[in-house]
Amino acid sequence: MVLNGFPIIPQKMHIFCKNPENVLKSTRIMCIISILHICRIWFPKTYFLGHTDNMVFTESTRKYFERIPHRVRSALANSKSPVPFEYEDEPFFKSYEALYRLWTNRDSQRSVAESHGISRRKLVELEQSFVHCGALGLLPKLSFLEIDARLEQLVVLIKRARPHERSNHALRISEALGFPGGDLEIIRLVQRCHGYGHRMKEKDIRYFEELQHILNSAARQRAKKKAMHDAESRTKSFLNFNRDHLQQRIELMKALSQIPKKRQVRPVLTRFGISPNRFYVLKNRYMVYGVWGLVDLVQQGRTREKISAELELQIIEQRLMDPSLSAPKMIKKLNLKCSTANVQKIYKRWGLAKIKSPVSIRGVLSAPVPEKVERKDTDPSQSVKSRIPDLIEQARLKVNPSFARFAKALFHRKVSISNPGAIIAAPFLDQLGVVEALHTYGPENSGQRISQTISLSMCCALLRVSQPSMIIP
Repeated sequence: MVLNGFPIIPQKMHIFCKNPENVLKSTRIMCIISILHICRIWFPKTYFLGHTDNMVFTESTRKYFERIPHRVRSALANSKSPVPFEYEDEPFFKSYEALYRLWTNRDSQRSVAESHGISRRKLVELEQSFVHCGALGLLPKLSFLEIDARLEQLVVLIKRARPHERSNHALRISEALGFPGGDLEIIRLVQRCHGYGHRMKEKDIRYFEELQHILNSAARQRAKKKAMHDAESRTKSFLNFNRDHLQQRIELMKALSQIPKKRQVRPVLTRFGISPNRFYVLKNRYMVYGVWGLVDLVQQGRTREKISAELELQIIEQRLMDPSLSAPKMIKKLNLKCSTANVQKIYKRWGLAKIKSPVSIRGVLSAPVPEKVERKDTDPSQSVKSRIPDLIEQARLKVNPSFARFAKALFHRKVSISNPGAIIAAPFLDQLGVVEALHTYGPENSGQRISQTISLSMCCALLRVSQPSMIIP
C-alpha cells in the first residue's frame, strides 16, 4: 500500500512495531534527509564545475572590450541625448535591427539579409537564438583560451597574496603541483585578463572582475533555454518584457536616446517601471561595458570559508618544500589558530597530499636543522683559495661594511627611486630572492623600485660571498 507516495507497512507486518504511525513518520523523515543530503553534495559541485568566473580572453576578445568605452563615449558626444544607445562596430545592434524588420515590419528574409550583409542561414540562426534565449542570444560569441582552471586560480592566488611576485614563481609552483599547459606567456596572459598587468591598478582589477561576472551570468542564462518569444506570432511576441529582461533594458536605452533633455528621463523610467537609482547603475555599466552591461547578474555563491590568500599560498609553499608536513604539523609550524579541516581543504583543493618529494621553490630546499653540526677537517695541503668557503661559514666573516650600513639605513630612511634597469632581471637574482626580500622586509614608506647604484652594490656584496674568488681585499 502507498499513501502520498510513501509505502505503508501492512498490519501483519506490525509484529514488532508498537506504533505504525511513528514508523510512517520516520520513513518520511529519512526520505527527506536523503534528498537534502544528495542536493547538498551534488548541486554545488555541478554549479562550480559548469559555471566558473575564471576565463582567459584571446587577443581579439580583449581588444573588443577595451574599445567599447571609447566607442560609447564617442556615440554620446555625437548624439543630442544625455543617454547613449548605438555605438560603432557592435554586432548586436545589427542583429537586433534585422529581427525587428523581419518580425515587426514583415520584411522578407532576402531583403533583410542583403541590407545587413549577412546570409539567410545566419538570419535563421539569429532567429532561433532569439526565440530560445531572447535578446541575450543576439550578443556576439566570444573566443576564450582553454587552459587548466587550477593553473588560472593559482596565478590569481599568487597575485592577490603578493602583487609584486614574478611570473617565474607561479611557473615553478604550477610545475611542482603538476598542472599541465603552464608557461610564462600563458601566466602573463592570465594576469592581464584579471587586471594584474603592468600598472597594477585597483580599478583594472575591479573592471575585469565585473566583466567576468557579466560573462559568467550570460553563459548561465544562455544554458537555460526557454521559450522567450513565439515564432508563430512574431508581431505580438517580439516585445516580451515579462521574460526577456535584457530586451526591456535595451528598449529603455533606445527610448531615452531619443530624448534631448534630462528632465524628460523620469517619465520614461516610470513608463518602463524602473527606478532612477537602478537606471543610473545600468547607465554606468553601459558606459563601461556597452550592451553587455545590461545583462542580469547572477548572484555568486560561495560554499567554502574565506581563507586569506597569503595564508593559502604560504601553506602551499611550505608543503612543497617539506612534504612531511601534515595538516596538524602545518598548524603547529605556522602557529595557526584554526581547525584542521580548514587546512585540509587547502590540501585537497590543490592536491598537496600527492606531493612526496621536496621541491625547490626559492632555490633552497626546506630541511630540519641538525642537532649537531659536523665540522669539516681542513686539509693542510689545501690552498688558501680553497679554504675560503669554510672560513666564511666558520668564522662568520663580515660581508661588506657598506652593505651593512645600507641594511641599517633602510629601517629609518627613504630610498631614492629610479629605474632599476637590467640588474633586477639578472638570472642569479631569482635564486637569491633579492627583489622579493626588499618588498617583504623593506620599509613601508619606501618606493617600489630600487636605484641602480644600491642594487649594484648589494649584488656585488652578495657575489663576494657566493663566489670567494671575487673577494677584493
